[in-house]
Amino acid sequence: MTEVAQDDEQVLLVAHKHWASMLGEAALTVVPGLTILWLLILLRGLPLTLADASVHAVITLLVPFCFLTLWTILAIQWTNYYLEMFVVTDRHIFYTTQVNFTERTVSQWNIHDVSHATVHVGGLIESFFNYGSLTIEGREEYNAVTIGGIPDPEYVAAVILKQDDRYGELKETARKQRELLHFFSHEVKGHLAKSKAAFASIVEGDYGPLSSPLDTMAHAALADSQKGVDTVMSMLDNSNTESGEMRFEKKPFDLSLVAHRVAEEFRPRVERKGLMLLTSIDDACVLQGDEEKIERHVLRNLLENALRYTPVGHITLSLKKTEGGIRLSVADTGVGIEESDMQKLFTEGGHGEHSKEINADSTGFGLFVAKQVVEGNGGRIWVSSEGQGAGSTFFVEFPSTTS
Repeated sequence: MTEVAQDDEQVLLVAHKHWASMLGEAALTVVPGLTILWLLILLRGLPLTLADASVHAVITLLVPFCFLTLWTILAIQWTNYYLEMFVVTDRHIFYTTQVNFTERTVSQWNIHDVSHATVHVGGLIESFFNYGSLTIEGREEYNAVTIGGIPDPEYVAAVILKQDDRYGELKETARKQRELLHFFSHEVKGHLAKSKAAFASIVEGDYGPLSSPLDTMAHAALADSQKGVDTVMSMLDNSNTESGEMRFEKKPFDLSLVAHRVAEEFRPRVERKGLMLLTSIDDACVLQGDEEKIERHVLRNLLENALRYTPVGHITLSLKKTEGGIRLSVADTGVGIEESDMQKLFTEGGHGEHSKEINADSTGFGLFVAKQVVEGNGGRIWVSSEGQGAGSTFFVEFPSTTS
């Protein structure tokens, strides 16, 4: 029995069948096998008449056949002993069984699905050599499985049950952490939303005309408030993605209408930066998906990134019907993306090598969440760039729906 450690899933123990168990199985084969072989050799040595020559020939053939059969069975038993393993990690239990020389089966249990691990030690031999059987029972529909020849079975059972308890504790701690994150995020989001509404009222002239410096400040404050709300919502949705809790409310909607509306909302910000926003949007691009998440995490996020990383030039928003699908693209004449950075963009917390120099507030979660949303709605997302200073184009494809 050995103990091993790995970086991701930690292997706690690896147990082979006890050698005494293997010898017991071998004895059950060797004793009757050698008895039969001895009888055949004895018969072969008896004086036989000419009429019994055929019997003598058969016995002569049976001796090597019996020896070869005995050797094969012992070889299989040794292979089973050497290759059968019982592995316990901090997440799973694995049991490999050698069926024959060329085939193995692997049984697997999640550690948190185990309700009981019962030890059976029978007879003086098992007690003396400290090995026995282990019966693993599941919480729900899993049938009980008994594995024999386990060395020090009490220790193995203790490791399994201890990890089961530890898994439950960790799961409960993670749940409480997610609840705390959601609580604080919702509180911060509420305050930011109020600030956003106040600055939006000022920008829209609800409190009278503004001087040029005040108008600039109000627009900047409104943009920062919106950015804060988007960041909090990205954190919330990323937490849901990690825990497998992100839900999509899929229904038919026209992405063309959404694209026109979002483009017009972004246009003043783009022009204030001295850029141009070009659009090429086909009509009636209907798809089945979560409109709110696609708008916020995909369309708005891609336009926001293009605006941040484009110092001069223009941004192009395109939405086209393709054969059996809809392709959305956001192209810019910005800083571009190095080949080595492209693989990082859609990973959790992924940043380009120099992205922090341009956008110090980047969390690295925007494109990660966007990818989850796109794939969760049956689409795919990718990026193309010729390198630094050559701009970039992000593509998103969704299957279309007949309106």
